[in-house]
Amino acid sequence: MDFKRINKYLSNKATEKEVGELFDWIDASPQNKSTFIKYKKAWAVWSKSNLDSDANWIHIRNAIRENDRKKRVASILKYAAIFIGILSVGYYFTIGNNSFENLNIQENAVTIQLENGDIEVISTDGTKQIIDRKGNLVGVQTGNEIVYSNTLNASSIDEEVNSNSERLAYNELEIPFGKTFKVVLSDGTQVTLNSGSSLRYPVKFLKGNSRKVYLQGEANFEVSKDVDHPFIVNVNEMNVRVLGTQFNVSSYPEDSYYSTVLMEGSVAIYREGNTFSKETSTLLEPGFRAKWNKLSEAVIVDKVNTNHYTGWVSGKLVFKNMPFSKIRKKLERHYNVSIVNNNKILENKTYNAIFDKETIEEVMEILNKNFKIEYSLENNKIIIN
Repeated sequence: MDFKRINKYLSNKATEKEVGELFDWIDASPQNKSTFIKYKKAWAVWSKSNLDSDANWIHIRNAIRENDRKKRVASILKYAAIFIGILSVGYYFTIGNNSFENLNIQENAVTIQLENGDIEVISTDGTKQIIDRKGNLVGVQTGNEIVYSNTLNASSIDEEVNSNSERLAYNELEIPFGKTFKVVLSDGTQVTLNSGSSLRYPVKFLKGNSRKVYLQGEANFEVSKDVDHPFIVNVNEMNVRVLGTQFNVSSYPEDSYYSTVLMEGSVAIYREGNTFSKETSTLLEPGFRAKWNKLSEAVIVDKVNTNHYTGWVSGKLVFKNMPFSKIRKKLERHYNVSIVNNNKILENKTYNAIFDKETIEEVMEILNKNFKIEYSLENNKIIIN
């Protein structure tokens, strides 16, 4: 991956095609996603310096590579101090050290990337005002929810985006393992993000254009009806197009397919880059699921119990004829734990279970009693033998 492409994305200079290509790369492997997250968090530190954006990406790229090689924060600080001559060594060891220590902590925090590239931590037990780069108030966060307004200082945003449709002002939410989060977009659409997910969305939608957002992971959408502005959820190669409805989209890296489950209304599934039409899309009815194969791009539609796919919104974990390999990943995200499975036979066995308010200790004990899954738990790490 060319780090310049990530830099363009963080600088809000990337085209929709470049954004799609970047998301394809991120979705290709957990290592790619980890690299991208590191870059975004490092960007928050370096972007506050007096360096231009091209210099920023060079220093960040080199610092991340050095950090991956030596696995020590001190290596980054030393490297940065050598190459960023306009800042003193003392400044970076005082300010920079604190910043990178905070970056490690923030891996388990909800973060929001603002339109200017700054990344801020969201405290779910507090409040925050979301400000655009002109100082306008565009949204308010309270607890585990952000509500954007389509009336707050809208004229200044409209003036800018009308001059160039590719300059829509975007925010991006990143949800860590162990948490869920809700965002109400400027059109009133409600999006609940599952753990280990991210959503990139316009601060305000552009009149005359479709309402398009970019998802990685899983989210539940309740879309406000607007017949003149279709709502589109992009998941790499797949688009989900709606006018007003409720549906769930899942696109985790370990899955071999993207999943769309429709609760009410109607949605159409079609390939990113194709012109939307009846011929190029697959229509989904309520109570059905569409599975988009990542490799073949074939779409399979089947009837399902939608509660099995939306229980997570209310904190439930529902496993229906699910292989343990997927159950393990869902438990890792939901409880923010690491699970090492040394019992390879167990990986492909399927199980049925529903959990609600249980702790991870209680979940593992239940699995052990019912399915003979022997394990040990220490410091948020579960080892299965």
